[in-house]
Amino acid sequence: MNDGPQMQLRDKVCLIAGASGAIGRAVAQAFHQQGARLALTYLTQKQNGSASFGPNVNVLEVPLDVCQREQVEGVIRQTIERFGTIDVLVNCTGVLGPVGPTSQVREQDWVRALEINLVGSFYLTRAVLPAMLKQGRGKIIHFSGGGAAYARPYYTAYSASKAGLVRFIESLAEELRDAHIDINAIAPGPVKSRMWDEMRNAKDADPKTIEELKKMDETGGVPPDRAAALAVFLAAERSNGLTGRLISAVYDKWDVFDQKISEIMRSEAGTLRRVPLG
Repeated sequence: MNDGPQMQLRDKVCLIAGASGAIGRAVAQAFHQQGARLALTYLTQKQNGSASFGPNVNVLEVPLDVCQREQVEGVIRQTIERFGTIDVLVNCTGVLGPVGPTSQVREQDWVRALEINLVGSFYLTRAVLPAMLKQGRGKIIHFSGGGAAYARPYYTAYSASKAGLVRFIESLAEELRDAHIDINAIAPGPVKSRMWDEMRNAKDADPKTIEELKKMDETGGVPPDRAAALAVFLAAERSNGLTGRLISAVYDKWDVFDQKISEIMRSEAGTLRRVPLG
């Protein structure tokens, strides 16, 4: 680990939910390199690569189903008992949900996707807020994606859940305006992951998705490290005051956002808004 003064998360207690996925692993490694103390959750498989941390009292790994409210609250308690507080929550959990015509998808699969992507995100956020409000600071980061920003036929559960998540983030950011708790969403771009494998294997796909998959095959997709670097920025103090935004790891010039946070916050950039019909 680099011990230089440039470490942005030194001794910060960071809970990373969904640390066993491609993006979650990258976030965990990046936060570890920046000096964070980590609580990592996984659903069925531990964070592959946590062994590279070596014997480390600053890493806690626990199983978690984000749809189980009592489990979520238990993980928060474990983290606080271990480290004393929680400074940062990064939620990397999420599912694609059923793919196909809405008239044909199974209702229970559709609802389950919303439970994981939206309700689970609420459970995590709700559970960390008391500690953050008590200490007068905090950072909350969720992963969203293109499904929140534009219509994607045959993916209505995914799109609805991610759009709902972004609006939840926007609304909560307003609620927490004076609490020094920043909450944002990251659009990671087309990262090769389990979700993209599911999209490739789906029977129904719209032309935009087909084109995206073709481009991923040609380029190899976006490295998860780009999303992890943005997560470091949003977790660090240099992003203080930037809140309620959906930020693209690929297309937004977020590495210079710290120089214009006031300007961003005076605008509607990075938010979901209705375009007037004229």
